[in-house]
Amino acid sequence: MQMNEICKQTGLTKKAVEYYQLKGFVSPEVNENRYREFSDSDLSRLKEIALLRKLDLSTDEIKQVLDSNDKKHTLALIKQTKEIQAKAKLYRLDLMGQLINGVDVAEIQDRLNLLEQQSTIKEKLLIAFPGYYGRYFSFYFGQFLNEPIKTNEQRLLYDTIVDFFDDMEPIEIPEEFQSILDDVDKYMDDEKIEEISAKIQNAYDDFDTYWENNKDNISQYAEFKKTDEYQNSVMAELMDLFRKFGETSGYYDVFIPTMRRLSPIYDCYYKKMMEANEKLIHKIPDVENWYEPTK
Repeated sequence: MQMNEICKQTGLTKKAVEYYQLKGFVSPEVNENRYREFSDSDLSRLKEIALLRKLDLSTDEIKQVLDSNDKKHTLALIKQTKEIQAKAKLYRLDLMGQLINGVDVAEIQDRLNLLEQQSTIKEKLLIAFPGYYGRYFSFYFGQFLNEPIKTNEQRLLYDTIVDFFDDMEPIEIPEEFQSILDDVDKYMDDEKIEEISAKIQNAYDDFDTYWENNKDNISQYAEFKKTDEYQNSVMAELMDLFRKFGETSGYYDVFIPTMRRLSPIYDCYYKKMMEANEKLIHKIPDVENWYEPTK
């Protein structure tokens, strides 16, 4: 079908359709008369785009949804960020009304400063990085960042983390690995993250009990990692990919030390993790080589 019919069925303007074509969302064929011919798939995609725009998703957010293997999950993450933004916006509108009604400018500024101060570090990072990195922060470090910035030092440390991830070259994950990460991402809702975090924390708090309850499984896994089956597996390749990325990106030299200074809770967690790791190496020396590249 041609442009006029597409516009009629989607409610989009010609300029909007042309823009979405320019962004690569649809790729109509061009016939011999140089008219664009849109497929049924193009029509379906443009209807979806039109709906998402009416829901006030940005072009980048729409791209996240269209490219996702789990659109509901991606929309839920976008919704979470927008709820944070909406809450702050409503408060600012209330302050605007107070300004109109004669409340002193200095008082309004103080309240805006308070709003900024009350936002948790996790909320700030989700807003700063609405895509992959925001999900990464929430998944691995969200439990340690549920408090606002309280000091100038924390502000500087927060800015260091933002600048670090903003300037970082994205990790290039091969397509065959991406499906594995997507499956993990779909599985990990807030409740599951909290459950796993609690189990890990308990293991670090009382390693001896954890070892006694799980030593057979850990020993079997250690032996499995020596096998050709593991060495040639997708998981081994994926772990190598992340290890190399961590070594070359400054993740361990810049990000982790900054996180430890930013969050005392994480620093305590990190120290317990290192202590537990040393105990595990004492039990199973091969653990020390788990982070070496596979042969």
